[in-house]
Amino acid sequence: MIFSKNVMPQPAFISFLEQRLREPLPGYEGQKRMAPFAKTIYEQPKDIDTYKQSAVLALLFNNQDHAHSAEHLELLLTVRSSDLKNHSGQISFPGGRSDDGETIIQTALRETCEEVGLKRGNIKVLGELSSLYVPVSRSMIYVVAGFHEGIPETRPNAGEVEEVFSVPLSVLMNPANIDRKPWTVLGREVEVPFWNLGKNVPLWGATAMMTAEILTLYEEFAYDNPY
Repeated sequence: MIFSKNVMPQPAFISFLEQRLREPLPGYEGQKRMAPFAKTIYEQPKDIDTYKQSAVLALLFNNQDHAHSAEHLELLLTVRSSDLKNHSGQISFPGGRSDDGETIIQTALRETCEEVGLKRGNIKVLGELSSLYVPVSRSMIYVVAGFHEGIPETRPNAGEVEEVFSVPLSVLMNPANIDRKPWTVLGREVEVPFWNLGKNVPLWGATAMMTAEILTLYEEFAYDNPY
């Protein structure tokens, strides 16, 4: 792993998360507060082997310029290109479809480096979060958690990503920043929880649910480590 010579101490939550990901995870119990559908919609299908497999990277980094955020940690997100076939123009984690013979971690890292131009050596893999079945694209999405020391220098691939940005964990942790509205999704009218991050589209759906599990784990950490 290649970091600068002036390596800062790893944030306490990152150390906690690295250990916590080796244990049973909250899964849907952590994801559901940002879920727009009933639980049965997100349960893994019985014929899981026939579904497309994708992997994304939930990358945290330490931004000391934002002293108000939880341990200065921020989460890297992208706005997908409007030219893509699936989930175009939506906010997501970097990632994509797995190639034959790849592990989940290999897919997440390869896709992240291709999409946002990061160097593999600057990403520390912490472990895997819970997977999520996405009915719209008939995909199983596997989530890898990673840490990048300092602010990542990104070079977005314009063919896949319209924008790379980040949001402090403190913003996501604040319930006042979560909105809910009735939307029609998959032919059903449901109340959709989302974060309005000042983009043309909100952070909702699968990526919001994955983010919610991270926040659930942060709440566990904060309970035992009050400031």
